[in-house]
Formats: sequence, structure tokens, C-alpha cells
Amino acid sequence: MQVSRRSFFRRIGAGAVATAAIPALDSFALARGLAFTRAKQPGGPILLDRNENAYGPSPKVIAAIRDAAGSFNRYPRSTEEMEERLAHLHGVQRDQVVLTCGSGEVLRMAAEAFLGPGKKLVEPVPTFEALGKHAKNAGAEVVEVPLTKTYAHDLPAMLRNADAATGLVYICNPNNPTGSLTPREEIEDFLRKVPAGTHALIDEAYHHYVGASSSYASFLDRPVSDPRVIVARTFSKIYGLAGLRVGYAVAAPEVARKLAEERLPVGVNILGMQAASVVLDDTEHVRETAERSRNDRQEFMNQANDRMLRAIDSHANFVLLESGRRVDEVLEFFKKNSIILGRRIPSMEKYVRVSLGTPDEMSEFWRVWDMFLPHKM
Repeated sequence: MQVSRRSFFRRIGAGAVATAAIPALDSFALARGLAFTRAKQPGGPILLDRNENAYGPSPKVIAAIRDAAGSFNRYPRSTEEMEERLAHLHGVQRDQVVLTCGSGEVLRMAAEAFLGPGKKLVEPVPTFEALGKHAKNAGAEVVEVPLTKTYAHDLPAMLRNADAATGLVYICNPNNPTGSLTPREEIEDFLRKVPAGTHALIDEAYHHYVGASSSYASFLDRPVSDPRVIVARTFSKIYGLAGLRVGYAVAAPEVARKLAEERLPVGVNILGMQAASVVLDDTEHVRETAERSRNDRQEFMNQANDRMLRAIDSHANFVLLESGRRVDEVLEFFKKNSIILGRRIPSMEKYVRVSLGTPDEMSEFWRVWDMFLPHKM
């Protein structure tokens, strides 16, 4: 596959960002074996904008960083060992797994592999916007279908917009930025009806936050025998490795090969792979983090209810909250008070997305909220 100079540097940029995103490691923290945290740094803002893990990764990641330090002068030799681990985790073959520079790279790869001039992407709105941007860069048409009144994907409407030219349909479940679920049975029925040449990209970035739900099941935990399904996962959320940029796709072997052709060469760094391998082993840390996040989410809803605020029922580590004011005003006020909130959502102008922080961070959020919008009584 020929790569233009512009395309080459665009891809190289992703790797450069990954390298630059690795935080400087304080020698004292390393010596003491301290875990990274997302707590407010002295003089810095509280970051409630990117749906990161407020509690950080497993403390064992620090030891992994020490072990990998002697390899920083080398390019990664292969992703196969990590892909083999992920294949074992999900009960698939290694040639079905593609390790990537964050799950965002999965979205770019899918756009380049299955979209282009004359092709079409069908996706919900609002949703995570990266795939739509990649689709437009590839020259494809992007068809946006509004969510239902319950904030689920409107799958019948998406189906009506899918035709022979549709290369991809996108299902983000739980959805970002709403945190809402689309029932598993409805997705399966949708997949049976989409045109034969259409691939379905199912983004499960927030899978671990769902908890018990009769309507939800992961397409990795309970796969379907449909070779057109691509599942994207990330180490950025529950595993707490957002700064290291590690994700992966699971798909049928022939689809995985096509995706891998679009992968950035040696894009996943050594540190990221080492850390990802460690956090997969620390299942107790993952369980505890998921439980804490669910408790934090419930407390957020309690606080919103106490203030008679409307918040969309979330199954992720963020909540979409109706402010009753233009979101630009809300974002600016919080920024002036050293709290950074989520992106503006064009189709939901009076809603603000709040990533869940630590209890102390959320106490400060509500203090500032009450300064801006006093309780409704």
C-alpha cells in the first residue's frame, strides 16, 4: 500500500504524541513505588474532561516502568506476545487481535480500510466523534442518525440509512457522551439486517463500567458468528493507561489482517506494552476500580437529584448533566475556578459532560456548581 508524504507524517504524529504523553517520572515517586494519580496537582486544575480513570493504574505499573527502562533506546520488536495474551483472554486466535496505539487508532484503521470516496459511514449523533472525522478525511460520506428518546442508538433508523455503499456502521456501547446503553438483542437483530458488505465497528471503551445489566453483553464476552463485526477496546479507561496509548481490535482473521495493513509501524511503545501486560494480571485492581467508579456515579446522581437536576442515566465513568444554561458559559465559569469539564456537544447545547473524579474532586465540582447555579427549590 502506497502512503503519501502527508499521510505518513499524520501517522507518525500519532506515535510522537504517544511518546510525548508519557509523563516525566519523579525519581522519588519511582523509588517509593507510588502509583500515578489523577488528583489535582499543586497549582493545576481538576481535570474532569476526558473520561480518564481518576484512581490511576495498578501500583504494579511502576515496577513495570522500571523493568522497561533499559529498553527505551529500542523499537518494539513485535506486538505478537501481547496479542497472544489478549487472544487467550478473549478465547480467540492470535490472528484475530490487532494491538494499536490506543483504540482511537482502531477507528482510523477501520476508516482507511473500509471507507473512501463513494463509501458511507452510518453513525449515531451524538457519539464519539473520531470515526466520523476519519471517515471524512478518507473522502467518505457520513450519515448521522439521532439517538432515541432514551438515548439508545436508533438502530431501525440507522438501518434505513444503510445501503450497498455503506462500508461501516458505528455502535459505541456504552455511548460517549451520553453513557447510555443500547440493548444487546437489538444490536444482534440490527447486525442480521445490515447489507452484506457492511462492517460493524462496536466500540466497547467503557465496557468495564457497565456492571450488572440484563440488556448488555459484550461482543467479546459473548461473540457472534459474524465476520463483519469489529470490536474495539482500550487500556485508557478502567486500566488507567490513557497516557501510554494502548488499545486493540478483535475481528475475524481476514478483517484483522486488513486492519493491520493500516496500522502505524512500531506505533505501540515498549512502555505501553509492558504496562498493559501488568494491568491485565491485576484483576483485583480492575474490580476495585470498577466498584469505586460505580459508587462515584451513584453519588453523583444523588447530588444531582438533591439539586433537582436532570442527568442522563450513565453506564460509564462520566455523566451528562443538563445545566439549563449555554454550555460555553458553564465551561468558562468552571475553567475560571480551576475545573476543566468535557467537550461541547453541538446537538445537546445545554448539557455538560462531567468525567467522574475522586470524591475530593467531585466535592469541589459541586461547590463550584452551587456558586454558578444555586439549588433549585
